[in-house]
Amino acid sequence: RVLTLPGWQNSGAGHWQTRWEALHGDRRVEQDDWLWPRRGDWMARLDEVVQQSDTPLVLVAHSLGCHLAVAWANGPR
Repeated sequence: RVLTLPGWQNSGAGHWQTRWEALHGDRRVEQDDWLWPRRGDWMARLDEVVQQSDTPLVLVAHSLGCHLAVAWANGPR
């Protein structure tokens, strides 16, 4: 299962992440505020989605989503 992590301002209709989601059924980790991201809020949302999964996951990040993935991977759980 693939989780996409868009960057700042999300990924629009023509963005490769959005196209992958449509083609392959990947799931986007939605955030409350794409314009004013708060690292702790984004990390908590990612952790929530990961904890709900009963299958192994692959994170596919872009832009600020890369920073989210690294911070989450190095953070306490």
